Amino acid sequence: MENQDEINFRGNINQRSEMAQEIISHKPGFMEKWALLIFMSIFLLLVTISWFIRYPDIIEVRAKLTAVNAPKEIICLREGRLVKLFIQNKKEVVKGQVIGYIESTADHDEVLALSKQLDSGIYLFNTRQLKEAARLFQQQYNNVGSIQQEYRQFVIAWQLFNDYMINGFYSRKATMLENDVISLDNTRNFMLTQKKLTQQDMEFAKETYEMKESLSKENVLSKEEFRQEKSRLANKEMTIPLLEIALISNETQKREKIRELDQLDHDRMQQQLSFQHALLSLKNSVDEWKKVYVIQAPISGSIFFTVALQENQFLQQGKQIGFISPGDNRYYAETILPQANFGKIDTGLTVQLRFDAYPFQEIGFVEGIISYVSSVPSDSGFLTTIRLDNGLITNTNNPLAFKNGLTATAIILTKNMRFLERLYYSSVKSTSIGSGQ
Repeated sequence: MENQDEINFRGNINQRSEMAQEIISHKPGFMEKWALLIFMSIFLLLVTISWFIRYPDIIEVRAKLTAVNAPKEIICLREGRLVKLFIQNKKEVVKGQVIGYIESTADHDEVLALSKQLDSGIYLFNTRQLKEAARLFQQQYNNVGSIQQEYRQFVIAWQLFNDYMINGFYSRKATMLENDVISLDNTRNFMLTQKKLTQQDMEFAKETYEMKESLSKENVLSKEEFRQEKSRLANKEMTIPLLEIALISNETQKREKIRELDQLDHDRMQQQLSFQHALLSLKNSVDEWKKVYVIQAPISGSIFFTVALQENQFLQQGKQIGFISPGDNRYYAETILPQANFGKIDTGLTVQLRFDAYPFQEIGFVEGIISYVSSVPSDSGFLTTIRLDNGLITNTNNPLAFKNGLTATAIILTKNMRFLERLYYSSVKSTSIGSGQ
């Protein structure tokens, strides 16, 4: 029994010796030998790289594009052929300059000439140069298209006004009435003098009558002579009422003449108002026509067509054909910052604007700088202004067309953190959240 146990024990020892011998005799490979060192080296390399790599902390908000002295769009307000094109792309224009004509039943040059006359007429009328204003519209226009009816009404008002101001109707009649008033004044003065003399004569006649009445009572004067004297006195007394009636009639005639003068002046004013109304009404109609059929520069600056334009080209109503850049336009974006992370925001921070209308993966983004942050919050947050120093040029040098109110995603780069710091703060945040639970 003991021999068997000894044999088994010796067998186990031999077996273990063979395994140990195998382990001892085994030579480790390269990976087995250097794995720990490689792992530690890679770990240290990653830590070193994460220390030097900086990754910006960002805040994402919505923004809206606007501008100071922004470019103005050129819109075709009526569909039709472009019968005339006067300006080429990228040329300088001044405000009001004609760019082109849209086809119309009217003669564009006639309507524009009429418009220029109307402007001059309004200026002369407002500066009270009425005769010059009336003489201005001697030329007739027969090819003004849809505003022909308004033009006819204006011509009628102008002719009536012209009769009053130029042809002398008002001045002649006013002169006649004024002369009548002067004549009535002279007649009144004459009658007043006559009345005064008549009153003096009547005083003498009364004295004579009283004297003869005394003589008649003393039977020195016959009754027939006294009766004749009494009749002469009565005739003289009748003269005064007749003169009073004549004076009243003279005053009535004078008031009537003055009333006619007032009515004439009222009619003159009415003709002026009618002509002014017709002048402004036609001017309004011409301006509305020009908005539709004449393409004009809304501001001064450089013109940029967004489509290839040529004469006889058909244009769609409401289509933008270009815009005018004034040259000193300054673009900026406005956004409302929420209170969350507001402490990280300050002026001078860089912002990336990724416009919804232009995919930033293809076009790129526009870089800006925060130039203003409101210190007083509104209901939705703090108003912030983003200045675009490079205009609407993306980081890939693609120019963007300005449209007021374009929306964009604004990515604000707040703090350029090390990647290792970000991992640390993320770990601390996760730990804090876990412990809070």
